[in-house]
Amino acid sequence: MSVGARLRKRLRVLRRPGVILTLVVLFLALVVWFIGPLIAFGDMRPLGSSSARLAMLLLLALVWGGVGFLMRTKRSSEEAALLAALRKQEEEATAKSDRATAEAEAEISAFREAAGRAMGLLRRGHGDLFVSARYALPWYMVLGADGAGKTSLVRASGLTLPFEGDGAVETPSARFHISDQALLVEFSGRLTGSEEPQARQLWLKALQHIRSLRSRQPVNGILVAISVDELLAMLPEEAVAYATAIRQRLDEAVQRLRANAPVYIVVTKLDRIVGFEELFEDLTTEERAAAFGLPIAPDLGGDSRGPAEALDKGFAGLVERIMQRQFVCLQEEPDEMRRRRAFEFPAQFALLRERIQPFVQQLATQHRFGTATNMRGVFFVSCRQDGDNVDALAGSLAPVFGRSAAALSLAPDPGMRRVRPFFLYGLFRKAILPEADLGGLTRPALAAARFKDLAINAVLCLAAFAALAFWWFGFSDGRAYVAGVTGQTTAARGEIAEAVPGGTLSMRFEPVLAVLDRLAALSEAEPRGATFGLYSPDPVQGEARKAYDKALANLFFPFVWQYLRQGLENPTTPAALRFTQLKFYLMLTGERPPGRETAALLGPDFAANWMLYDRSDAVDRRIAEHFSELASVAIPAPAADVALIEKARADITNYSLARLAYDQALTLPDVAAMAMWRPVDHMGLSGPEALARVSGASFFDGIEGIYTKNGLGVMMRASAEAASTLADDLWVMGRPDTALDRERETGRIRDGLADLYRVTYMSRWDSLIADLGISGETDARRLADAVAIVAGNPSPAKELFVAIAAEVDLQDLSTTAASAVEALAAERLSQVTKTVRAPRRVVNVPQSVSDHFRAFRLAVVPAAEGQQSQVDDMLAALEPLYRQLNHVAAGGDVLELGAEPQTILSQLTDRNGKLPANLQPFFARILTQVGAVTGGSSRERLKEIWTSTILPLCTATTVGRYPFDRESINDASLDDFSRLLGPQGAIAGFRDTYLKPYIDRTTKPWRWKSGQQFGLGFPDEVLAAFEKADDITTVFFAGQEKPNVDFTVEVGKLDMTARAFLIDIGGKVASYTHGPPAGTQYLWPPENLVAGASMSMTPEVAGQRNILTEQGAWALFRLFDQGRKIEKNPTDVVTYQFRLGSRAVLMRLTAPATRNPFARDVLSPFACPTL
Repeated sequence: MSVGARLRKRLRVLRRPGVILTLVVLFLALVVWFIGPLIAFGDMRPLGSSSARLAMLLLLALVWGGVGFLMRTKRSSEEAALLAALRKQEEEATAKSDRATAEAEAEISAFREAAGRAMGLLRRGHGDLFVSARYALPWYMVLGADGAGKTSLVRASGLTLPFEGDGAVETPSARFHISDQALLVEFSGRLTGSEEPQARQLWLKALQHIRSLRSRQPVNGILVAISVDELLAMLPEEAVAYATAIRQRLDEAVQRLRANAPVYIVVTKLDRIVGFEELFEDLTTEERAAAFGLPIAPDLGGDSRGPAEALDKGFAGLVERIMQRQFVCLQEEPDEMRRRRAFEFPAQFALLRERIQPFVQQLATQHRFGTATNMRGVFFVSCRQDGDNVDALAGSLAPVFGRSAAALSLAPDPGMRRVRPFFLYGLFRKAILPEADLGGLTRPALAAARFKDLAINAVLCLAAFAALAFWWFGFSDGRAYVAGVTGQTTAARGEIAEAVPGGTLSMRFEPVLAVLDRLAALSEAEPRGATFGLYSPDPVQGEARKAYDKALANLFFPFVWQYLRQGLENPTTPAALRFTQLKFYLMLTGERPPGRETAALLGPDFAANWMLYDRSDAVDRRIAEHFSELASVAIPAPAADVALIEKARADITNYSLARLAYDQALTLPDVAAMAMWRPVDHMGLSGPEALARVSGASFFDGIEGIYTKNGLGVMMRASAEAASTLADDLWVMGRPDTALDRERETGRIRDGLADLYRVTYMSRWDSLIADLGISGETDARRLADAVAIVAGNPSPAKELFVAIAAEVDLQDLSTTAASAVEALAAERLSQVTKTVRAPRRVVNVPQSVSDHFRAFRLAVVPAAEGQQSQVDDMLAALEPLYRQLNHVAAGGDVLELGAEPQTILSQLTDRNGKLPANLQPFFARILTQVGAVTGGSSRERLKEIWTSTILPLCTATTVGRYPFDRESINDASLDDFSRLLGPQGAIAGFRDTYLKPYIDRTTKPWRWKSGQQFGLGFPDEVLAAFEKADDITTVFFAGQEKPNVDFTVEVGKLDMTARAFLIDIGGKVASYTHGPPAGTQYLWPPENLVAGASMSMTPEVAGQRNILTEQGAWALFRLFDQGRKIEKNPTDVVTYQFRLGSRAVLMRLTAPATRNPFARDVLSPFACPTL
């Protein structure tokens, strides 16, 4: 866009009223705000204050808004008026178009009706059986403008028109002229010369209808009528335009009709040319009947160089013929005026050449977008001489002489004219009708027609051949059928002889089955093809059916009867099968007519009992078919075994009718067709990798579709059907069989069935939830990956739980399902009893299931969008476990984690306890497996540390060492004893470092902390050994690094034969000489370990032991081991009796109650813990 154009566009915007108003208001606002303070009237400044200016600006804004609103209102009114006018114009155009369409439809309907009437008239006079009435006469189309003489042309053609007048077949758009030699369809001038859409549409549909009537040869020719006065009145350009329109109509005719019909240009009203009457008045009848025209087609004598040359050549010949006729006429005519008129006719006629030339060029010339029409020639006719002459020569000479055409025109002939057709009879009889066969189809249409004829002939030939083949096959099939029946009969006799050897029925069923199969096939055998009346298989089939019925009654029935009795007597027979057997048994005894369906149900079980080695699905089907046929055979009713019947009924009653109906409902087709609900379809792609089933089942093994939300409705309908069916068959149980009883039992059975379904529904989903676990078992790497997947987002466990929650959320179905079943039952009962009863209570399966799993759903599904459910929180809390497992799987030292695994597992255990009971096992299994992995790794690591560091020291200190081994002569080193069992010793350090979180020391004996299901897995013996070590530490160390035991020795009683008693512990000697008891304080170990420990009595007695002495760090304990404990106070005092020879002494050892190594032996029971 140029700069000038842009400026003009912006100026146009500025010239808008709204923009001008806005600019004016802005200008006034600036003036008020900036110049207003300068305006003064004396000392008064009305706009001096800012508030006054703001008020003025507000007023301007109100004025701007009000004026703008008025402008917009006015503009909106104008736009609304414009829109209303446009809408009205559109409605008028639509109405006009609808009227035009209706008129066009009415006209084409009228055309079809007229064509139908014309076809009816043609059939009326048609007597040829081998030629269709529509092709009996040639069809021609007559085109031309209104007033061109089309109707006169047809009526003056010399053809017999029996239906003209009152019986004419015509419509506003066309007229059907039916003659004895042709049918001419005269079209209205507006269809050929007008370009109106309505006229064009009518023209095309008329062509289409003609083609539908005569598809093989729609038309035999097309006549284009042009009047002389019309030609002479046209200007050259008008003639070209009219010729172009005619050519377009002809092209459309060729395209729609798919036929290239010959075209004849007929120039009518030749009598309008000056001198015609004078020149041709005395023609004979033969001369008037001859065709007068010029050929265009080369085969008629036209110039082969082209249509223009043919027109020049032919027209010159016509003019020459006229001039020859003129010469004679001028000599014989006495009247001068008539001679003048006759003299001017050749010149007047020669003027037509220029007018006809555009038509010949347009109609006969070929161009690149279409083929030329099959133009045959140009013909001149005169139908009736009743019009005024047209002096064309005067009009041509008037400009040359400067005179008017009227002044140069010859005076008209005042004499009377005779009305006679000129050049018409020969035109139709000699030129047009003989060329009727030229109007053939175009090449594509002709090829299609020939292909269609060939296809029809081929189909007819095939049909004839097929009929002959059918007849032949029918005859051959009849012969083959008779031969086959004969062969089957011979084979059946042999099989019957095998099944009944010596006239006695065999105990083997296989031969009987072979006989039954053979006779059944023989009774059902039919010819493969149609018989066409060549033979009748009915008599043979009837005899074969009788033989089959006898085999069923005499061969098959004994086996069936024995099978039924054995099944009813067998206590292991399933209840549903027993019921069916009892039902069929009662039917055979005459209780009810045998049912084919009931009999067919027993086929598979019969095969299982009698076909032990040759059983297959095909055998089951064959036996079931024989059972079904047995039900339709008239067999004398055997006597019923009442005791057997009552026993069977009792067994069925013990099983319960509701469970029996439940079993039957599960076998219904709709129930069996339900697709299984598989967990693998609801856990994502990673679900099978992370999750596992505790039972070892596959995730492809799911829950029957009947126990899903979609299956609930199916099962409700199936339960009603099964209950009704079983209630209808309760006559088998000996129950009353009235309609009211059946309906009452239906309700009871249905309630019991629904209750079984409810329990099974909940059990299926509870079992699945309880069977869920995590894969990986105790493999750290696999378990870490599984925990990462389960705790991830999306979580396969969460997806599975949500899917399960959807299947157990039946709340929206609870009302509809229960009420529908009960309403149906109430309706049926009211129909039976003609009364209305209150609806009975039915088991509300949806409500019960929903209530049972309510806590599960609330824990799985968030209460609102964007919130977290309990399961979401629990899954998120599992994330630290993955880090611990990954640390273990990567080979890290689990002990580096310290007590964190135990703490997290304990926290998760508490969190899991808050989940619904049916969700807890799943997460408990995860925690157990994680605890097993982390605890197992810790146990192995602790075992490794213990074995490599503590156990060698412990073994060296205690094994084979006194005081741990009382029989050993080797003492345990006090240093080793301190390093092993001291407060800071190896065992205490190991215990406090690694085991302290797991030990409950508040009780005696110690125990692993309660709730530690994720402990280290060490047995209680290990904990007891550590407790013994702690007791040793408490007794011997008292929180010191070295062992120290404070105790007091008090001699209580000395043998009277002894004068004094001495005890020496580490060099510290105490004596007793039969006085009051005196205690001596000692400390172990003494400072002088070399001194050992000893005790003696004086005086010495010869031959007896007078002294006890021991050496080493444990000399004191070795010395006291030789005494006997007489009395042991549970707290602090121990009384010993020592014997030296025959003399005895009593001593009391007193030590702190918690640190008294003499009151209880804490050393010898100790053994190194084995981890």
